[in-house]
Amino acid sequence: MMNVSLEEIKSAVNDAMAAVAPIIRFVGDNPETGYKEEKACARQVAYLEEIGFAVDKGVADIATAFKGRYSAADADNGVNVALLTEYDALQPPMDHACGHQLIMGAGLLALTAVRNIMEKYNIPGTVSAIGCPAEEQLGGKVYMIRKGVFKDIDIALLSHPFFRNGVSRNILAVTHGDLEFFGKSAHASTNPDQGINALDAMTIFMNGINAWRQQLPKTARVHGIITNGGTAANVIPDYTAGVFYVRSDNNEYQKFMEKRFEEIAQGAALIAGCEYKMHWHDAAYTAGKPNNVLAETAEKLMLDMNLKTDLVIEEPLSTDFANVCDEVPGLNIYFDVTGGKPLALHSIPFREAAAAESSLISTADAASVLAKIALDYLSNGEFRLQVNSAR
Repeated sequence: MMNVSLEEIKSAVNDAMAAVAPIIRFVGDNPETGYKEEKACARQVAYLEEIGFAVDKGVADIATAFKGRYSAADADNGVNVALLTEYDALQPPMDHACGHQLIMGAGLLALTAVRNIMEKYNIPGTVSAIGCPAEEQLGGKVYMIRKGVFKDIDIALLSHPFFRNGVSRNILAVTHGDLEFFGKSAHASTNPDQGINALDAMTIFMNGINAWRQQLPKTARVHGIITNGGTAANVIPDYTAGVFYVRSDNNEYQKFMEKRFEEIAQGAALIAGCEYKMHWHDAAYTAGKPNNVLAETAEKLMLDMNLKTDLVIEEPLSTDFANVCDEVPGLNIYFDVTGGKPLALHSIPFREAAAAESSLISTADAASVLAKIALDYLSNGEFRLQVNSAR
């Protein structure tokens, strides 16, 4: 059993920073939204190939997804640890207001450290680099799971910038949906009686959602926006549309919420005399939880590194990585890039914090935690058994 010290791993991560930091800055300065991350993907693939990974591009029939492999030892023990990267941005002007360039950076730093230490000590097994596009809204990992990208993976490790250090166990499932109401247009003054007002249906629906919120548990959410409310004030709107999210921390309750949501939409359409159409997006996120052994190990490592931490992240979060956790033991750690200031994700202040040079320090800390866990899993059979036995 090889036990690589945390200090050696931190040194390996810091050594990799000179090569990885320019990639982080480049991706941060060139934000690309989901499935359009061509530059971010290309920079990562080039770097991974340069340090000895064999990389398959366009995996799962997604142009900006990739999977790389590195094995150091002559005898492969069949163990395969995956370190994931994310690199999609939000829509302008938010851009990288979720700090995905740092998720990518932490992944690349950890991959480099693990690869170099595997080579140094001839540690058997495989470390896989999985490039995951379109986490924001579009659920890239959901399609990658369906295409078998994670079939040969034993554990999956990821990180995310935040305003404190720790591990989140409060994961919310999320279903994205498009709602449309169809009425009949008419002149709003001359002959309104000949119209069927689709905006009335949407307004009634929104009021129904607001009433429903009073009875929702604190572990559930429903929210959205109207994307089309009509075309002119003097025309009865014949069409309205909105985009909505439904969330809960329980997959069964999530199904109930989706059903109740549609019932409210049906009722609003009936009251207004409209037709309606509800379309749930295919890539729903589950409420999959992190592996308890991996989570507790990460928390202990953060304490060993003297990172200021609350350990358990209480804020409810949603991610398509939860779907990965349903397939294999998974861990998503959160690392502080704001100095403890509670800056909201998806905000301009958080975007600026993630872009600051100081964020590279905490990115390296996160990479060290991930690399230590990856190396322990590769080289310690007892630890593997503990992880594999926990859910």
